Amino acid sequence: MSGLADQVEHDPGHQEGDYTMKKLYCWFFTFIILGIAVFLVLTSPAVWSYTHPARDIADNNPPDLDNGRVMFIASDCATCHATPNQADHLKLGGGRALDTVFGRFHMPNISPDTKNGIGSWTLEQFTRAVREGVGAEGQNLYPAFPYTSYQHMTANDIRDMFAYIKTLEPVSEKAPDHQLKFPFNIRRGVGVWRLFFLNGQPLPSMQASDTLLERGRYLVEGPGHCAECHSPRNFMGVIKSGMRYGGGITPDGKGYFPNISQDETGIRFWAANSIVNYLKTGISPVNKIAGGDMAEVIENTKKLPPEDLQAMAAYLKTIPGVDHPAPGQPEPNYTSQIVMLPQTQSLNVTLPTSSVSQISNAGTVYVANTKSFHLDEAAGNEEDGKLLATAELSILDRKDNMLKVKLDGWQIEGSQAAVYALKGQRIMLALLGDKAIAAAKRGQAVVDEITDQTWYPVSIELWTDNTGLNTARNEMWTYSADLFNNSCGVCHALPEKEHYLANQWIGNLNAMRRYTSLTADQYRLLLGYLQNHSKDVNPQTENK
Repeated sequence: MSGLADQVEHDPGHQEGDYTMKKLYCWFFTFIILGIAVFLVLTSPAVWSYTHPARDIADNNPPDLDNGRVMFIASDCATCHATPNQADHLKLGGGRALDTVFGRFHMPNISPDTKNGIGSWTLEQFTRAVREGVGAEGQNLYPAFPYTSYQHMTANDIRDMFAYIKTLEPVSEKAPDHQLKFPFNIRRGVGVWRLFFLNGQPLPSMQASDTLLERGRYLVEGPGHCAECHSPRNFMGVIKSGMRYGGGITPDGKGYFPNISQDETGIRFWAANSIVNYLKTGISPVNKIAGGDMAEVIENTKKLPPEDLQAMAAYLKTIPGVDHPAPGQPEPNYTSQIVMLPQTQSLNVTLPTSSVSQISNAGTVYVANTKSFHLDEAAGNEEDGKLLATAELSILDRKDNMLKVKLDGWQIEGSQAAVYALKGQRIMLALLGDKAIAAAKRGQAVVDEITDQTWYPVSIELWTDNTGLNTARNEMWTYSADLFNNSCGVCHALPEKEHYLANQWIGNLNAMRRYTSLTADQYRLLLGYLQNHSKDVNPQTENK
């Protein structure tokens, strides 16, 4: 055994193998050390500062607090940094959560508190944070803080904003730490992101000097940071090339910020004055009211000077168009052909119906959704016709869940399959099958004095189940009025009684039907409501 050991010990091949392994280990650890060193260098804020030219510094004039307030408002600071669940938006204690695909960010305290806020910061530290994304302690700041836009701000404006913030009430609360996924929780790594995607430059000069446009561009691209929300981003969180202002997914991936470029899929149809009005009131040209994050933005923009709103609107009208429809929105139709949109999804809606117990005590009910009827309660699955929304039924008898009802209406000569609510009006209540046509009782013919058409009063007794009915017509009118406000009324002024004839609503509403997400039953309810509130409908029928 000792001889074998001596042989291995003096084996040249064995010694050469040990040397090779040691060499590989040496190179491996060398690469590890070099990699760490390169990472530390590239992620150092000092390297970014060294590789980018110096910017302007604030002059020696005293801060302009009025301008500082304007910059504070335009920068939307309070929306993110105000302490949640309290009314004063100037208490900047932070703590608001921002959920993103990278994890949850908590907005920091930027009140003048010296311990947990920025009360002990110098102007140089504040300026560096706002324009370079570097904190007072030299740490990289996450670009959830929009310094990619704030970098365009002038040193004097930052000085004035800093001075204004220092006049606000200190808030002592400490904001929670961020809760981010790996590897995004490695703050140092943000330095690489800054090195590649933060140029640190002011806005370039405009080719043609225009004071209004220059001011608007400065506010929109700088403190207003509009592009930060209204642009799509790639997997690195960087705005996609050529897509600036084209709309994008919200940080949490659950919503969508609209396209605000000058494209048909954006806000090309908005006039500059409409943009000004929106920034003042939150009401769009199509009567939609700003909600969510934008409602909070409007709380700030409405406080800006009118001339600044006009400047922002003027600049927004110059932004190149980006063809980028919102999710579910079709591409614009630039052809001369009418393109009808298919129903892309099934809708689950709640219609205004009464409970079975309410119906059991009622003498009159109104149809809320299209439903089958039979001439005999034991007729089985074969229907004898359809009852349509808003039809008024008088209850004659009950048997289990079935109701024997009477329908009264009118029929026009030559069309015995349709039953209408009124003589001369195409307010349809029911469609009759062959057996029901034979069973219907018709009265004496009456000639309509306006159209010279011949009409017959008609009544029919039939059976239907006790679902899809309402005991109060006013409840259906209220539902339908709300339905109009939330669909047609988004673009169109609310109708007044003297505006339309009952029959005009058929063509008008049917022409727009494919452009809404209304179900067939909602459409029938809405049509019945509008027809019954038209100028040529007998006023006494409104209160039935």
